[in-house]
Amino acid sequence: MRVIEQAWQTRGPLACLLWPVSVLYRSLLALRQFAYATDLKKTGEVSLPVVVVGNLSVGGTGKTPLCLYLVEHFRQAGWKPSIVSRGYGGLRREHPHLVSTNDTADAVGDEPLMLFQQTGVPVCVCVNRTAAVQHLSTVMDTDIVFADDGLQHLAMPRAAQILVIDGARGFGNRWLLPAGPLRSSLNQKHSFDVVAIQVPSHSAAAAGIRLPLVSTPLNLSSLHASLRHSSTVPLIHDSADSQFILKPTFAVRISSGEQAELADFTGRSVHAMAGIGHPQRFFNMLTSLGMVVIPHPMTDHYGFKPEELLFDDDYPVLVTSKDAVKLRSFTNLPDTVFEVCVRVQCTESLEKAVETLQVKLRDAAAVNIPE
Repeated sequence: MRVIEQAWQTRGPLACLLWPVSVLYRSLLALRQFAYATDLKKTGEVSLPVVVVGNLSVGGTGKTPLCLYLVEHFRQAGWKPSIVSRGYGGLRREHPHLVSTNDTADAVGDEPLMLFQQTGVPVCVCVNRTAAVQHLSTVMDTDIVFADDGLQHLAMPRAAQILVIDGARGFGNRWLLPAGPLRSSLNQKHSFDVVAIQVPSHSAAAAGIRLPLVSTPLNLSSLHASLRHSSTVPLIHDSADSQFILKPTFAVRISSGEQAELADFTGRSVHAMAGIGHPQRFFNMLTSLGMVVIPHPMTDHYGFKPEELLFDDDYPVLVTSKDAVKLRSFTNLPDTVFEVCVRVQCTESLEKAVETLQVKLRDAAAVNIPE
C-alpha cells in the first residue's frame, strides 16, 4: 500500500498536514454543487435513462465488476443496455468513440475495453459523457445506459445512482482528498437507489458458500470502522446486508485462451501482478485458494511492459481481468501468464434491490413512451 493510502486510514501526521488543502477542496465542491443546483451550470439533456455506478472514495471498490453484473441482469430482464465511460488510461476523447474489437487499452482505457469484451454491449468513451449517451441513442439500438463511474460528473443527468463501497477499507479517515480518500463529502446530500458493499472475497463465501443473509439492518460489525461512524450510518441505512463478493471462477492462459482450473495452482508458488485500485484484495483472494503468492502490486491502470512478466523461475504469473486486456496486445507473451476470472456474487438483499430498481426504471420508461 502506498504511503498516502496508509495515511488515509488514520488522522495521523501526514493526513493532518494535508487537511488544509482538503478544506479548500471541500469549498470548491460546495461551489460546484451550488452552481448546478441553481442552474448557473447546466446539466445536459439525454433521451435515455442513465444509471450511474460509482463510489465516493478513491481506489478500487468493485464498481466495474458490479457494472458487468448489472448489464447482464438488465439484459436478462429484456433491456438493451449500453455503457459509457470517461476512458481513463486511454486517449483523451473529446468526441464520442465506440469501442471496437480493433481497439487497445492504450486507445480506449482498460476498463472500457474489458467491459466491451466481457459484455458485448455497445461501449462509448468520451470526456463528455452526456455526449456519449446521446451518441449511443443515435447510432445504437439501446434503451438504457450504464455509466461506469461518474457520481461526481454532475453535468450528466441520471435516472438512478448506485453507490459501491469497499467494506474492508470503507471511507478511511472520512476526510476529503488529499488528506483522506473521499472524492465527495459524506455530509453532502446524496440520493442513492442502491448501495452495494463489497466484502472480502477471501471469506468463506469465496470458497463457494452463499453469502450470509443479514437479517438485522445496520449490522456493520464485520465492516470497516468508518462505516459504523455516525456520519456514515445514515448514508447506508438499511443497506448493510446489500453485499457482494468477487468470486474467482477459473483461469485463462492469455497466449492461447486455454482454460485452467484454479485448483491447478493450489499449493504452488505464483507471481501475482495487479494494476488495480486495491491490489492486496487480489493477493488475498489467491492466498485463500491455497496459493503461495509472490505479490507484485502496481498502480491503478498500470501500463505493463513485456519484460516485467519475465522471471528467473518457472512459476505461473497470475493477473486480473483488468490487466489481461492490456497484455493480450503483447506479442510472444509467455505461456506462464494467466488471467484470473471472477464473477459477482450478491446477497439476496442486493439482488432484490437491483431487481426493484429495474422494475422502477421499466415503469418510468413505460410512462415516458409517447402514445
